[in-house]
Amino acid sequence: MKFTHLLKYGSFLGILFILNACSNKSKTSNSDSQTDVPPIDKTLAPNPPMGWNSWDSFGWTVNEAQVRANADFMAKNLKSLGYEYIVIDANWYADAKGSNFEDFAHERMSTKPDYSMDEFGRLLPDTTKYPSAKNGKGFKPLADYIHSLGLKFGVHMMRGIPWKASDNNTKIEGTEFTANSISQPDSGCVWYDGYYGIDMKKPGSQAYLNSVYKLYAEWGLDFVKVDDVVNVPELEGISKAIRSSGRKMVISVVPDGIPYDILKKNAHMSRTGYDFWDVWEMLKKGFSAANIASKQTEQGFYPDLDMLPVGKIGIGLSYKGPKARISNFTKNELHTLLSLWYISKMPLFIGGHLPETDPQTLSLITNKEALEVNRNGINGRQIKFKNAIVIWAADVPDKQDKYVAFFNQWESIEPVDTKVTWKQLGLSGSEYKVRDLWANKDLGTFKDGFSKPINAHDAGLYKIYQ
Repeated sequence: MKFTHLLKYGSFLGILFILNACSNKSKTSNSDSQTDVPPIDKTLAPNPPMGWNSWDSFGWTVNEAQVRANADFMAKNLKSLGYEYIVIDANWYADAKGSNFEDFAHERMSTKPDYSMDEFGRLLPDTTKYPSAKNGKGFKPLADYIHSLGLKFGVHMMRGIPWKASDNNTKIEGTEFTANSISQPDSGCVWYDGYYGIDMKKPGSQAYLNSVYKLYAEWGLDFVKVDDVVNVPELEGISKAIRSSGRKMVISVVPDGIPYDILKKNAHMSRTGYDFWDVWEMLKKGFSAANIASKQTEQGFYPDLDMLPVGKIGIGLSYKGPKARISNFTKNELHTLLSLWYISKMPLFIGGHLPETDPQTLSLITNKEALEVNRNGINGRQIKFKNAIVIWAADVPDKQDKYVAFFNQWESIEPVDTKVTWKQLGLSGSEYKVRDLWANKDLGTFKDGFSKPINAHDAGLYKIYQ
């Protein structure tokens, strides 16, 4: 073949290659192009998010009437304090039987739960539990109602793709790909046989996630809690999908083994461990978790010790004890629980059924001066842990003022005198005033330091100022 012919032939092959590449790109660009994904918006969470989560009180059984009742209570009694998110936890898309955790745990562990789902494999609210979702309306009517109260709306999601979408090989919206082509049946959730993993290397994988969160953005979601986040590719894919959905949403994740530097680029909240319940021994273990996790706190990103199991809980979770109960924590233990969450700057999501909150709990979660520690404090840190006595401190921005929490983990009846020096707090002056934030009263002026007897299982929360 002459050289001129070779050039012509090569040019022809080049044109074919370009056309083929463009053709292939057109098949995937609608699905997986992420050229305009904005970075995570840290301004969505200038402080740890606050609100209500349905899990501790209702588990998988929560319904629309109960969600509305909690939203009504929050709008009337808690919104002015900063509580604003109403979050529906797991299984809002499952049938009535699949919503009973006890049935699932004992009878359905090896079966696949049924789901409400559209033709593109996207989960929809179960219309028995959420009647306003009928006729394809999804959560938009409920979200509109919550927004009308001046509150924000969120839901729980799982990593991966519903088994039903994969097994039915549903089409991925806007593409020629199908759910079966992106799913990984052997890498789904190990504790819930309802999801397959997603192979993020496969064409159409990002497109599926994009379509899911675009739909949920259209419903009006402001918050998404994503569970079982056990690998980086799916985390990044989920985060990209939410950030490019067209609606600003706070991203909360329940990860396992993912480094904080990656979490901070993809989420606003990150769970630190297992579900937390109203058990004193679990609360004691929370101190070490808080000590480690609080070092990662920064504006727009908050480690999360879990919801606060306070008030009326266990209504739909009989496998965790009495079918319904006021939290097992005593008043002293509630002081400990809330003081730790506040000074370590954890997100604050009430787990109890708000309309049936007991007066004692309500008085504690509405204490403005105590909440100020969580809202205003920075650099929360443990400064002492010795012989079951724990002391935490936090700074007040642009001031010499400090917040201090005393904790007594002893089982003895006698109070233990607990002391902090101004030097331990990094204060240079010799005399400072102390205000008891739980009691809402000034305790006086103290020289060189401050001490206070703390009862067993109790905590004190104080502001040190001049």
